[in-house]
Amino acid sequence: MARSRSSRSLLLLTLLALGTIAVVPARSLGSSAGTVTPTGAERAAILKAFGDPKAAAPCLVVRLAASNRDYGTVGFRGVRSCQRWAFNGVNVFKRNRDNRWKLIFAGSGYRCPVARIPRLVQRDLGVCP
Repeated sequence: MARSRSSRSLLLLTLLALGTIAVVPARSLGSSAGTVTPTGAERAAILKAFGDPKAAAPCLVVRLAASNRDYGTVGFRGVRSCQRWAFNGVNVFKRNRDNRWKLIFAGSGYRCPVARIPRLVQRDLGVCP
């Protein structure tokens, strides 16, 4: 009986540990869990503010910060067919009161935290940990 109870306790502890691992925020594992997909109109407006030609659009990934959807970023889709449009670094756009997007930060070598960008947004967009 004690062995059975011990086995059940071990199983329960194992399941709890696995459950804890499963709920660790995905952003800590390097994914885009701190971001959300923009609407088509938001994506188009951010890409317009980004300034690349329409031909580049399929090679660009636009994401909004989950903590504040008035902030977004544009990233490069790292596939072979998109190498022509490749870039590194980060950029952050902010939606103004007139519903237009404006670039407020771009860089590849910078110190954290970045001024003018809320800390949660920086974390969501992968600008700073």
